Amino acid sequence: MVRTLVREMSARTLGASFEREIREQPAVWERLANSAAASTLAAEIAGEVVLLGSGSSLFVAQLGALAFRRRRVSAHALAATECHLDHAAYERKLVVAVSQSGRSTDVLSALEVLHPRKVIALTNSARSPLAERADLVIDIDAGPELAVPASKSVSACAAVLLWAASLVGGDAGRGAQTLRQAAGEVEEWLGGSGPQAVQAAAVHAAQRQHVAVLGSDYGLPVAREVALKLKEASYLHAEAFSAGEFRHGSVSMVDASFTVFGIADADALAVVARPLHELERSEALRYEIGACEIPGAATLGPDVVASYNTLGWLVTGQLLALFAARAKGIDCDAPRGLTKALVNE
Repeated sequence: MVRTLVREMSARTLGASFEREIREQPAVWERLANSAAASTLAAEIAGEVVLLGSGSSLFVAQLGALAFRRRRVSAHALAATECHLDHAAYERKLVVAVSQSGRSTDVLSALEVLHPRKVIALTNSARSPLAERADLVIDIDAGPELAVPASKSVSACAAVLLWAASLVGGDAGRGAQTLRQAAGEVEEWLGGSGPQAVQAAAVHAAQRQHVAVLGSDYGLPVAREVALKLKEASYLHAEAFSAGEFRHGSVSMVDASFTVFGIADADALAVVARPLHELERSEALRYEIGACEIPGAATLGPDVVASYNTLGWLVTGQLLALFAARAKGIDCDAPRGLTKALVNE
């Protein structure tokens, strides 16, 4: 009995910083709602825009680029690690460099070959090499982030980019009021029984060998981020796929060794629901992240105002990674082989 209690207490302390930072996110969004971060960024958007990042920051850049393209802004998301070869078409543009630490050597090196006409740093570190290089620094003010898997810096950057894109497009659907609403909805969900369903799903997923995360539209870059979190925090083999493209070949590998998560809102529901339905006989575990219902797939996550539903998806994915890591006895605050920022000495 005593040994069981000790094991349970030990499991709860694994990833303690990661869990704390996940739960701090609504407060970070509240602060952003009272800031000028989004309006400052929106005022600078003109001509072609390049959003630059690596890892989680790249997926946030992809989300932001999609939001700007929806407002007819020519926006491109680039992996900083690829810019040493793929840069010719993106030189001398406005660059929004997304970096939690502001110390990533990959991002700083990419700026050297892109020769931006202007650099905006979207960062959680206003005193960093990136901030010194930038013409304008937008501090997301997420506070210290100790766990290696980024959480609140990711969702904060996503919130700023989504809101800025709406301002550029003259869309009043995203703003301070709706961001506060999203913060309240996620805060309430975190304090209720919702995370218990996520924990149960994560425990089951940790017992399978593979994870596929399906998304479409805004759900696709979030799917990539969720897959990354599962890999870096719990060492699960997890891959993200466009839900529609998944049906063109990749679906054939799915069997009882898989867990499949689909990320869906009303816009993407039909695209995401189809492969989840077609996998009914595969014996794979099937879940839907979001507020939509898909027959045969358990629904996970909070019901968040549509303009910021991506924030709810991100939090759900982070909790999946946390609970899967604990189920496997892994301290995801400090995953093997990783540091907070990749810096070449």
